[in-house]
Amino acid sequence: MRPLLNNLILQHYWGLVLVRLLLDLSQIHGSIAQPVNASSITITLAASDHFPNAKGDLSWFDVDVDYVGCNAITQSWLTNLNPASSTSDEEEARILTEAAYAKPFDANDPDMTEDVNSLLATIADNATALEKRQGSLFQVASAHAVKWATCASVLSCLSGKYCACNLDTSKAPGSKCQSQGGSNCCISWSNYKIKAGFFSTTFTVCNSEVEAQGKSTASCEGYGSSAQGGDVCLSNRANGCT
Repeated sequence: MRPLLNNLILQHYWGLVLVRLLLDLSQIHGSIAQPVNASSITITLAASDHFPNAKGDLSWFDVDVDYVGCNAITQSWLTNLNPASSTSDEEEARILTEAAYAKPFDANDPDMTEDVNSLLATIADNATALEKRQGSLFQVASAHAVKWATCASVLSCLSGKYCACNLDTSKAPGSKCQSQGGSNCCISWSNYKIKAGFFSTTFTVCNSEVEAQGKSTASCEGYGSSAQGGDVCLSNRANGCT
């Protein structure tokens, strides 16, 4: 009688273990985001993983970003973004773009529309190669713009100009974003090893130039020389200015 009882207990125990494993597996669906703390969320997406047959270089469209200051609804939405659930390249490109901007795709947003079209063109290898620059220069633009006065304090902090922020520049391309006054304030860097001082230099020069031009909204990019190690972008998205 005791062996039979022991067998029933073992069967019940392993049944509970199997149920727990199935519940855990049901929650794994290729999520691209994981909460870091109560007010931040990390998103990591390699575009080439979702378009393995692409003919062009998709590294410019990778997203590797910490979003800070998002409300609970936005965090939940970001956590549940799943490019693998798409049914077409265009839909998947839109989801990747949503991850970079931390907001749903808007066909009336020229920046988001341009990004989707650029990604699809690169997949087909129809994109124009990015211009290579030899020396450092800084360029203010209207594309991917943020409300500069709203984001200036965040960008200065992220760049390390006025306060310390832990930017993991060993990951490249990389980025850090923070929601501020309704704007997605982002600093991102290219796939080169950026010298630490170039982050603060980029903010200092860009801030002066934006103020000199009297712009209320702008993006700005510092194109670093070989000695500075790469490019730094201040904009409204996680994957660069261009």
